Amino acid sequence: MSGFRGKWARAAVALAAVGAGTPAAGQSFNQFVGFGDSTIDSGWYRNAAPNSTNPVYNADFAIAVTQGGGKATTNPGLVSSEFLAGSFGLTGIPANQPGGTNYATGDARNAQFNTGTPNSLQGAVPTVVQIGNYLAANSGIANPNALYLISSGGNDVSFAAGNLPSVAQAPYVVGAADDLVAGIARLAAAGARTIVVPDQPQSFGGTTLEALRTTYDTTLWNGLAAAHVNFIPADINAMFRAVTSNPAVFGLIAGAGPACTQPAGIPSGWATFCSPTSTVSTLVSPSAEQTHLFADDIHLTTAGQKIVADYEYSLIVAPGEISFLAEAPVKTREAMVEGIRAQIAISQRGRGVGSFNAWITGDLSGLALSSGQPGFPNDPGLPAAATVGADYAIAPGWLVGAALAVGNTAQTFSLGGGFLQNEFAASAYAAFAGGPVWADIIGSAGVLDDTVNRIVPIGITTQANTGSTGGTNFSLAAEGGYSFFAGPFAHGPLAGMLLQQVRINGYTETDAFAASGGFTALSFAAQTRNSAVSELGYQASMDVGIWSPFAKLAWDHELASTNRLVTASLTTIAAPSYSMPAVVLGADWATAEIGASVRMSRGVTGYAMFIGEIGQTNASYFGAQIGVSVALNAWADPAKAF
Repeated sequence: MSGFRGKWARAAVALAAVGAGTPAAGQSFNQFVGFGDSTIDSGWYRNAAPNSTNPVYNADFAIAVTQGGGKATTNPGLVSSEFLAGSFGLTGIPANQPGGTNYATGDARNAQFNTGTPNSLQGAVPTVVQIGNYLAANSGIANPNALYLISSGGNDVSFAAGNLPSVAQAPYVVGAADDLVAGIARLAAAGARTIVVPDQPQSFGGTTLEALRTTYDTTLWNGLAAAHVNFIPADINAMFRAVTSNPAVFGLIAGAGPACTQPAGIPSGWATFCSPTSTVSTLVSPSAEQTHLFADDIHLTTAGQKIVADYEYSLIVAPGEISFLAEAPVKTREAMVEGIRAQIAISQRGRGVGSFNAWITGDLSGLALSSGQPGFPNDPGLPAAATVGADYAIAPGWLVGAALAVGNTAQTFSLGGGFLQNEFAASAYAAFAGGPVWADIIGSAGVLDDTVNRIVPIGITTQANTGSTGGTNFSLAAEGGYSFFAGPFAHGPLAGMLLQQVRINGYTETDAFAASGGFTALSFAAQTRNSAVSELGYQASMDVGIWSPFAKLAWDHELASTNRLVTASLTTIAAPSYSMPAVVLGADWATAEIGASVRMSRGVTGYAMFIGEIGQTNASYFGAQIGVSVALNAWADPAKAF
């Protein structure tokens, strides 16, 4: 590949990258689009002749298609693109078949046609041309809500190694990588937001192929980063190392050869002919598609394809899973604030100036967080907390106080594992109640401690990725209202605001196979969740002997933007980081509270309260609180007590 062509490719990258969008928070997938070669080709040639330069290939392929062949795997098993699309409820049908959006064609190079190249498929459509065809068919606009998988470059490496003098091989693969960078940058500039780009296996195939693949991978990923394309790098090389080092763990036979018999006259890549009923190429054993890694000399069996797809799936959903670490504290802090407010209401009844109250409250809740999108994990859990505090009446109707809280929540990822989050918080508060007007303000600062176990299903395995991190949660809550009195009954409107900033520190996971070649662990950058929730509602209470029942109903609205990204990095290889949307919870919901306090003895009041948040998209919260308040001056000076 000439330096001249490489310069033009880089120039095209720079132009295409201008204005390229970034992933939008809360993104969901409504379509799968594939570009590349046989590694993800889901059956393109079933509707288009491969036109091989080998006539035996053409004849055998025509027969194999009628017998269930057609894809480069152990047919009728799925290829990785089909598995990956299916993880999100989508399909990976070839683009030349009805309803299809997978443009990948076996034997495709990045930008060059195979015309005149020995032992190649002349019908292969270059990957960059595939991208152009897709954009042309869609008025130059890429679906922003599609999942894009681009797996290409292996045929360029093979072409260079088999057809070019050694001095021309590296320049050729650099040029091929530049061509694909330009194509992907054009796709991103047209609106594509989630693009998965696997690497080539650098540690297999001999010295020449390994060196060329390394050069290609480095050029491709660095070029995309330089073009400011947000893409998900998939380290297929690390996956191969891990699987071949631990084959039994994945249900594979160590040292097993190809799962498909090799037809006469076909030197390489014969999996497209393979199926259990094929007379051209069939399985070497009934279970070979699940117990062998390779279908032929270069393509994977159904089991291998599933492993690839599961790995790529884990990269896509992992940032969303980890975003739950910053969402859970937003909800648990709301519960703590409501507990302090309940104690303030008790402390203000008949309070004498100069008196002290001490109190304690505990709560147990259910918190379920969800992405709300097919294929993305959910996160149910059980928060629990205890808060102790004391306040002092400094003037008629006025009190000030402080509280310490400790809480934890054990949230469970729906894919497996979860995280345990502990929080220690200190609060200071002030409140006023004078006639019909009342108000309170609560400032809190907390530290978070997270222990995370993110389980990644890979093939028949489940792989644990563990890590720990910390963080902070600062909040300021204010609420006020007006009360109408009718004998023992009080009721009236209220309004409030709760401001929060949760920050989770970055951390790096360790995976279960780290000692023998793990590949699923990631490193996550720090993340910040800002929240500003307004509150409008109505509350009522009544004094009935020693009982004081109360109820509150409020409409809550999130004013802060929840469009944020979580950034992740591979731990297996130096690669650009990538960012994916965090989960997005609904902006509106209702909060209902009902409870009662009871005067248990002189100066001692207990209370119980039930809380539920209703109607918030992607979140469900309910809980119960109990507490007790003690007037410390009750026996020393009854005039200052309840």
